[in-house]
Amino acid sequence: MKKTIVIFSNPFGYGPTGKAIAIAEAFINSGYKNIIFAGNSFVQEIIPKYITFISVDERNEDEIIKILRQIENPVVISSQNRFAIRAAKSLDIPSAFLDGLAWFWKQIPADHLIADEIFWMDYPHIKDKLPKNFDKIHVVPGIINIKTDTGERNQILIHIGGCKNPLDNTFPKYYLNILADSLSNLFDGIDKILVTGGSEAIEYLKSKLIKNKIKIVSLKHHEFIQELSKSKHFITTAGQTATLEAFALDVPTSFLMPMNLSQLALTEILNQHNATPQSLFWGSYYPEETDPTSLNEKDAIIELSKYAEKIYKDKKIRARLESDIREMIVSIPDQKGQREFIKRLGKNGADTIVDILTKKWNIK
Repeated sequence: MKKTIVIFSNPFGYGPTGKAIAIAEAFINSGYKNIIFAGNSFVQEIIPKYITFISVDERNEDEIIKILRQIENPVVISSQNRFAIRAAKSLDIPSAFLDGLAWFWKQIPADHLIADEIFWMDYPHIKDKLPKNFDKIHVVPGIINIKTDTGERNQILIHIGGCKNPLDNTFPKYYLNILADSLSNLFDGIDKILVTGGSEAIEYLKSKLIKNKIKIVSLKHHEFIQELSKSKHFITTAGQTATLEAFALDVPTSFLMPMNLSQLALTEILNQHNATPQSLFWGSYYPEETDPTSLNEKDAIIELSKYAEKIYKDKKIRARLESDIREMIVSIPDQKGQREFIKRLGKNGADTIVDILTKKWNIK
């Protein structure tokens, strides 16, 4: 009986979903199309229409179990969604877990180690974290699926990620206000600019920049990749998936202020490898009362949001930050470190995962 691949992701920004889409598309490219993506409306924002989608609260284990019972011969792939893996295990359904942040965790969460097959990306020193006498973990290259030709690169792409996470429902108003003010006062004669991100954040930016000629849109993942491939400069929050996609497409990349702890940690890793020649940090503009790296993810998100609010309300400091954002937009960075980083990491992780699971699960 033909297996149905059911894919879940963690709705923490767009990163986990972007990796899950890369795996789905790698299966499709291999000729296997019996795939269902399950998630909420936020996840659905970037799922290509050619992938079957069913609506479910992907953080409700009971709902996931109910959905899986209705699907014929399912196997489950989870991108950082522990609820989906627990549901699959309770039903004795074959499962695979992608932990895109294995390099980030101080201690690997127990639920991230219960799937039948586990995939980690090959970040620097990642193998030092491998549990002893535990052979279910596959260390793979970067999980991206870039299959697009790059044409003329004539635009600047600014990306703010999904701007949503399941830990804190606070809307990043002050962060977006700073960005909107920066964009509303750009230098004359600047090239074409496209701003992308989560739909709610994008609508907010549109309301702030209603008289501006900058194009502001929310895109499906494959549409985002197409626009990225047309860009001569990519300015982004340090989300892991979008960053690696830009590196893989050889697009010079600069980094906006971090919105969460993993973005801050990724920027620091990239900085150690000379891959962040242009990046902005809150601490450069406002004294850090609390070190975000000492906090858990939820508390760090709240703390970073406070920095944005403080800076926005301080006209002098805000003017300095906004000036630096504008200067960064028009200054294309050196790419040597970024090229070396993606070369070391690799970029065929999605294909590697498909090859492994096709054999393990006898997918035909």
